[in-house]
Amino acid sequence: PNNCIVVMSGAIKTSDIKKLAEEYLEKIPSQPEPAKVHITEPPQLGERRIEVKREVSSPYLAIGYHIPETKHEDYYPLVLLSDIMSSGKSSRLYRELVDKRQVATMIATSIDVNFDPSLFAIYGVAAGAGSESAMEQAVYEVIDSIAKNGITAEELQKVKNAKLMEFYSQIETINGKSNNIGTYEVFFGDYKKMFEAPAEFNKVTAADIQRVAGKYFKKSKRTVALLKSDVGE
Repeated sequence: PNNCIVVMSGAIKTSDIKKLAEEYLEKIPSQPEPAKVHITEPPQLGERRIEVKREVSSPYLAIGYHIPETKHEDYYPLVLLSDIMSSGKSSRLYRELVDKRQVATMIATSIDVNFDPSLFAIYGVAAGAGSESAMEQAVYEVIDSIAKNGITAEELQKVKNAKLMEFYSQIETINGKSNNIGTYEVFFGDYKKMFEAPAEFNKVTAADIQRVAGKYFKKSKRTVALLKSDVGE
């Protein structure tokens, strides 16, 4: 119990919390803290690719770019960049790959909270056999456009508004409060940083978005996985 974080929220008294802690945690003996892990992954020096063939109806593409840990100052710009790229039908990737070129039926991006350096993931389903290469190339063109030309003020404000609405909606519920407090205490080092999140999102500029796109979306920092159909071979 000396290495755990317990978050309790709602209509509960301090005396009740103490009673529950004594009931469930007091009997667990305290132990030495686990040894700190100091292993650092060597820098990736070139693109890595893997192709797998299975019985699937449509090809599937996954791309991972190396990004820093959640505590890093670029976390908030990267979160907003992810939304600019794939949140909703007006996002960069959806408009270009699904609507315009019709080379994908689904495209998404994601970032996880993490103690260690992590990945900015891009994944999508190709519109059909043979369109996976066009889908992959279109992803890179969208990335290059953001890195070279930046984004509009309207795009940035739209994702900021959506992210802030999401944040405030989460902390309206008991479960959302607990989850956010725990997340910030564990991954950001202090639960009070949760209250700084709106300001952190608001201070991100269009130049920040362009900067992180150019900094992290490099060919040498990516791993590409492609799942293709083996039907007919």
